[in-house]
Amino acid sequence: MLLNCLTTGLASETPAAPRLLDFISSQHDRQFTNVPHEVLAFYYTWYGTPDREGQWVHWGGEDKAAHDIPASRHFPARGAYDSHDPALLESHILQAKAAGLTGFITTWWGQNGYEDRAFQLLLDAADKHDFKVTIYWEAAPGKGREQIDHAINDLAYVLKKYGARKSFLKGEGKPVIFVYGRVMGDVPFASWPAIISGARSQTGDFLLIADGYNESFARMFDGVHTYNICGDVRGKSPDALRTWSAQHYSSSVNLARHAGRISCVTVIPGYDDTKIRKPGLNAARQDGQTYRVLWDEAMRAQPDWVLITSFNEWHEGSEIEPSWEDGDKYFKLTAEFAPQFLAEKSSRAKSSSSSLSKAKARELQTLFKGRTIGLLPDFGDAAFWLLDAGLSVKELSWTDVTDPKIFNPQKYPLVLQAGGERYSANGQATNDVVPAIQQYLAHGGFLVSLPNEPFPFYYDDATGEARAAANQVGLPVRQGWEQPPAGEKLNFRFNTQALPEPAASAPFPAAGDLRWRPAQRAAVGRDDFYLPLASLVGADGREFGDGIAYVEFHHPPLNGGRTLYIWMRMNDVVGADDLLSGILEFAGKKISAAH
Repeated sequence: MLLNCLTTGLASETPAAPRLLDFISSQHDRQFTNVPHEVLAFYYTWYGTPDREGQWVHWGGEDKAAHDIPASRHFPARGAYDSHDPALLESHILQAKAAGLTGFITTWWGQNGYEDRAFQLLLDAADKHDFKVTIYWEAAPGKGREQIDHAINDLAYVLKKYGARKSFLKGEGKPVIFVYGRVMGDVPFASWPAIISGARSQTGDFLLIADGYNESFARMFDGVHTYNICGDVRGKSPDALRTWSAQHYSSSVNLARHAGRISCVTVIPGYDDTKIRKPGLNAARQDGQTYRVLWDEAMRAQPDWVLITSFNEWHEGSEIEPSWEDGDKYFKLTAEFAPQFLAEKSSRAKSSSSSLSKAKARELQTLFKGRTIGLLPDFGDAAFWLLDAGLSVKELSWTDVTDPKIFNPQKYPLVLQAGGERYSANGQATNDVVPAIQQYLAHGGFLVSLPNEPFPFYYDDATGEARAAANQVGLPVRQGWEQPPAGEKLNFRFNTQALPEPAASAPFPAAGDLRWRPAQRAAVGRDDFYLPLASLVGADGREFGDGIAYVEFHHPPLNGGRTLYIWMRMNDVVGADDLLSGILEFAGKKISAAH
């Protein structure tokens, strides 16, 4: 989508936000099952003509004789039009309903802007025709507290002004807002509890559907979707597209269902932005085959909602609205599929539960009874697994870490680092975090590192520069490779006596991020106890370091402490349930033996 301008609102006074993990834990109770089906199209109200606006808005002009608009890949069958024309909006709604759509997700860039004024007119038309509309929240300007306040103010504006309207899209009676990927990228994940709780305090409850399929979004928000799949669609034959979309839609729906969230999948007729961007992307329509295949597989996946990109994003050539080039072909195709999907009022598939067995969860709960696991900042998906397993987990700040009254082995006999490569060197004073972790270990603490990026404790947030501290806090990690040696057949060999859950061996990943940061015996002192739990070996037996390693320290400054390092991709190698249950069983028994 194209960038536009935003009129900012005024900051609001908001209550203190809950901590990230506490907020996500509270979101766990928001389970959405038997969600009524919807077919929603992304809709654009940013168009204007000289007759109404005194100038072209977004079109860039029109040559009717040549059927050409400078900023549009195709030529609308009705020609260039104005989004502030009530008759046009009503006509679009009637066309959409005739094709089987139940609603629009409408571009929105801020209070009192061009699109906001058009949205008010669209709501009026939707109220008359039993049609649903909501906003696609596209911009969250600012940084830090300014950004949080601005976002709260924008959400409160929309919800107070429009949320109670009959035609505003609802889920379980609550207004629904979609969040575009630009906002998801601009707003730090840790800011969302403040934004969501702050808006709820002003407006009451509402639902947010995030752009992006990942575990963190599924836990934080009320649903997940994606706007554009053109990068994955382009260049694929119908058969290849069917294979990809079957897997993609299934995994997307399963992700949402696992968290009890609203599941959305996106279909596109095609996409071509090469007229407005260089080099741009082109996902061919293949005479309707692209759209047909995607619709087929979308319905097989049984999502709650099917989203269409788009009704009228003419710049990027993804529209289903009738054009001079294609006529009403894509309306007719939509009318074939949408009624079939809507005929079944909600999906048969139920919310999936964790694959961790109840017996194993009870075993871990018994092993950690009376013990709380501390969670260092910037945690990843491992934290959600701990919550699902029913274990007691407490989120810590870097300031907490520097306070020995809070951060000690009596309160947290096990501490998990499950974030990326960044850490803070400063909690309350300059360079006090690393000494605090060293003190925690020296008093008998146990640090487990399961990072979701290659090298934990690598970048200091104070400077953003590399300032590797992993070895200082007892993690025996070293630099490895960016890509594995060409032609080398690599396998992990597991110590099944110490780590019972995984199989005896498993191959090194073939795709994805293959940066290898192994644990090595040489990274700790000669007198320290080093136990490899997963070693990487070649076909000829050559060793390339360890993917999992346990250390007991017998020399200062970490004397008495224990660490466990796990390479970032071990979840993919072993599977999260086997890996985490095995690691926690190992660590829990070590802690019990020490007491």
